[in-house]
Amino acid sequence: MSDQKKNRELGTELAVGAFVAAVFIGLAVFTIVISGKNLFRDNVFEIETVLPDAMGLRRNDPVIARGTTVGAVTDVRYREDGVHVKAQLEAPVVFHEGYDVTVVSTSILGGRQLVLREGDADAPVVKDVMNLVGSKPADLFEDATAAVGKIREFAENGALDDLREFIADLRTVGENLASGEGTLGHLLSRDDTLYTNLNAAIENIKLVTDRLEQGQSSLGKLLAEDSEAYDNLNDTLANLKKISDRLEAGEGTLGKLLSSDDQLYKDLSAAVADAKDAIADLKSIADRLEKGEGTVGKLLSSDTEVYDNLNGLLVDGREMLDDLREANTLSTFTSLLFSGF
Repeated sequence: MSDQKKNRELGTELAVGAFVAAVFIGLAVFTIVISGKNLFRDNVFEIETVLPDAMGLRRNDPVIARGTTVGAVTDVRYREDGVHVKAQLEAPVVFHEGYDVTVVSTSILGGRQLVLREGDADAPVVKDVMNLVGSKPADLFEDATAAVGKIREFAENGALDDLREFIADLRTVGENLASGEGTLGHLLSRDDTLYTNLNAAIENIKLVTDRLEQGQSSLGKLLAEDSEAYDNLNDTLANLKKISDRLEAGEGTLGKLLSSDDQLYKDLSAAVADAKDAIADLKSIADRLEKGEGTVGKLLSSDTEVYDNLNGLLVDGREMLDDLREANTLSTFTSLLFSGF
């Protein structure tokens, strides 16, 4: 009996020891799982990043890349230059220039995750993964608070009253439309007069387009398949092009004026200068005549002295001619008279 009792006690102790050992093993496994430690794999990759704000990120929070979990956060430590976050990755995430590391909320109830964006695969590879620079995370609650503040500021500045007035104006416009006021109101009303007129206008437009399609009128002929009008227009454009080519080549008087050779322009400029000088001389002569300078000027002036003297000279000359004529007639008569003896 004593041996059986000893064996029973030994079995009980062994059972208790096995139970205690199982409890310790379970606690160890649970601790390893919760902490995210991987004690049985050697292919663990570490990264470290500096964030301006960790937004409550803690150890063992998941690390996400391309929408899947690739590791866990192992350490979060505050320093002067920012929050240093270390993480262990189960896969070798390759970072390229233009990468991004930030913290994202998993839900409105809490929870954070470190999100990795590798960057463009065509960009150069970032080799120093222990000095990654992260970006400031977007805080949903902070953004919501800012939005509420803007709404409160919007309301306090009287914009709410303006919104009420705008809504009242919209109500007035709706009532006017419902009563058939204005063009749009007529279109929405039961009176179909405007609709009838609009339909008639559309019919007229359709008639015009049909005429154009059939080649009627000048515009219709241009749009028709008959190429006569097009050929005529094309010939006209060709002639215009020839004329422009001749002008560009400097042919003709107008072409010479438009050409780079400025000899004709210089000749015209000289002729114009000479004409200006002649006009200036004529103006000077006219001014002198107007002032009564010179014989012609004195004749044209209001002073009649020269005119009187000239007129007297002409009278004296006429009288002298008359005297000579009479003397010549008398001598002729005397000669005839004495020739008979």
